[in-house]
Amino acid sequence: MRQHGDGRPREGGDHTAHLKEQSAQVCFSDAASPGLRARIIGDIRSLADFLEEHPELPISPHTSVDVSYFPRIDHDEAAFGEVAEAGARLGRMPVWEGEHYVVEHHQGAGRYRAVAIPALVRASYRAWLTWPGNVRPD
Repeated sequence: MRQHGDGRPREGGDHTAHLKEQSAQVCFSDAASPGLRARIIGDIRSLADFLEEHPELPISPHTSVDVSYFPRIDHDEAAFGEVAEAGARLGRMPVWEGEHYVVEHHQGAGRYRAVAIPALVRASYRAWLTWPGNVRPD
């Protein structure tokens, strides 16, 4: 496959192939161990089986199942890089959703998201959390 100078494929084929090739060596800062990952996936399957076996239990028409990954890193650029890496593996481009840098994959009512929250936004939120207990209505 011929490539542009920036590494993008020139014509046809999978336009994310070069990203997938580069991503093989990237480590994620807060990824679950293989054993824990398998347990979490098994728990999700078990919950689905349980709900299928108990049709008498109501499920809201607005139900969703979200699996989220948040980089555990102090440097914004590295966190954004992890989200971009997840996007490369998904074949999707991350976007800014408010003040969060996000890439996601939907599967019906299920959703996988990788989310980076900039340090300044996290600090602002922590500061905001100090106020609720200190301000009381009369």
